[in-house]
Amino acid sequence: MPLQRVSFPVPTGQLDGALHLPEREAIGGCAVLHGFGGDPDQPHVVATCDALAASGVAALRFAFRDHEPPRMTIDSALEDAVGALRLLRVHPQVAQRYAVVGFSFGGAVAALAAGRDHRIAAAVLAAAPSMTRGGAAGWTGGGKWRPVAELSHTRARVLLVWGTEDTQVPFADAESYDSVLSQARVTHRVVRIAGGDHDFEPETARERMTATVAEWIAQSFTAGRPA
Repeated sequence: MPLQRVSFPVPTGQLDGALHLPEREAIGGCAVLHGFGGDPDQPHVVATCDALAASGVAALRFAFRDHEPPRMTIDSALEDAVGALRLLRVHPQVAQRYAVVGFSFGGAVAALAAGRDHRIAAAVLAAAPSMTRGGAAGWTGGGKWRPVAELSHTRARVLLVWGTEDTQVPFADAESYDSVLSQARVTHRVVRIAGGDHDFEPETARERMTATVAEWIAQSFTAGRPA
């Protein structure tokens, strides 16, 4: 799949990213957000972008500000995600349909973005905390962020995906999202990836995860379109 190096503005300057483009015309664009302490070159992030591009979706991965050493905050990460989505909206090779995928910390950011931007058609939260946490991670945003509550306002189709062997973010967090989204009548699905850990290792689990994510977003983009 073609890989295009891009950059986009954020309040403190510019961020660089890698845009995975489909071989054919892109049916839409997706921002893929890594986790706290992670980076855009992690195998599960790259594989997700490759799977999206193979399904016809342009996928943008990038590093959050202050990701090494990890000092990201929810505030700055949300600004970064908004900047990435803005790039997709103006890109001449991307149709006007948008999605966001977030892993762990990035999943909480994805929940906030999808809750606030009604142009987002699909959101995937992969092992995403249901509340912003304090402590050493330092990304509470002053305790003002409520990912579950904000996601309840979304118009996006939401996929919650967890590895059965994840020991970092408990499945109870998925159940919290599931409960609130059900009450809000938000279209969503919960998928557990057998054998997958927090980063969806081993490779067999990662392949199942990426196929599930790509199918969900491609279907969200094409739902209701004329044949």
